[in-house]
Amino acid sequence: MKNYRKFIEFCRSEYDCKTTEECKNYIDDYVQFLVNKGLTANTIHTYLSPVALFFNIPLSDIEKPKRCSAHNVRSRSTNGKIQRSDNDTGNPKYAHLVEFQKRVGIRRRELQNLRGSDFKEDENGIFYVYVRKGKGGKSQWQLILPEDVDFVKSYFDGTENKVFASEEFNNKLDLHKLRAEQAKRAYQYFLDKVNNEEGYREELEKMIRKHWNERNLDKRTKNPKPINKKDLSGTYKVRGENKKLALKHGLPVEYDRLCVLATSNFCLSHWRLGVCVNNYLLNV
Repeated sequence: MKNYRKFIEFCRSEYDCKTTEECKNYIDDYVQFLVNKGLTANTIHTYLSPVALFFNIPLSDIEKPKRCSAHNVRSRSTNGKIQRSDNDTGNPKYAHLVEFQKRVGIRRRELQNLRGSDFKEDENGIFYVYVRKGKGGKSQWQLILPEDVDFVKSYFDGTENKVFASEEFNNKLDLHKLRAEQAKRAYQYFLDKVNNEEGYREELEKMIRKHWNERNLDKRTKNPKPINKKDLSGTYKVRGENKKLALKHGLPVEYDRLCVLATSNFCLSHWRLGVCVNNYLLNV
């Protein structure tokens, strides 16, 4: 509730509020305060969510800047707040890390924690980099494209030694940008296989369902939760500001849902089509 406390502190400082009920009258003022600070719509949404929850107000009833993935600043900021840079990704000094990330695409902290025994092969002959503790503390299996297997495997010696030395991370490399580029490669790989190999769509759906059933269990019954069948077929269409962004940069505005879900699951370790398309496949 850190962000809720920030709201209360704002009300006490600006309006000398004594009770939380008094603070409720200044939510709109707080929104304007956040806007004036230059925060993005996404960040403002994050600040307001606990406030709306505490006062039992639908977040949609609070007038605030509209969130839009096209306005995300990660990897494409010009306001000086995001200090990561891809200017040095071609520097030989960083090649050991950069060339790996180009073919794997995991988070900075996950890269730092990789061990020499974290290269895996499943029963179907598909290779993965095993992330022992990813986002939210959960383990994850990062699929490696067939053309990259030998290169990625060369980084792992089978021991418990770390793959990368700590000093390799003393940089401002935009590793998230490389993660997005790898997601684009993976999506194209899945799409090409679906379009050109008979039976692959069914095989890919089977892989996705198996992975879902293993990793999405109901806490009470321990049975797999139902998968959203709409995500397994059809076309994901980019709309609004995100569509304008795609057209401006010559990117597709329609995506195969099954291939997006495969990319989201096996390469980004989540199950959110919108996040995969708007935050990664449209990353520019």
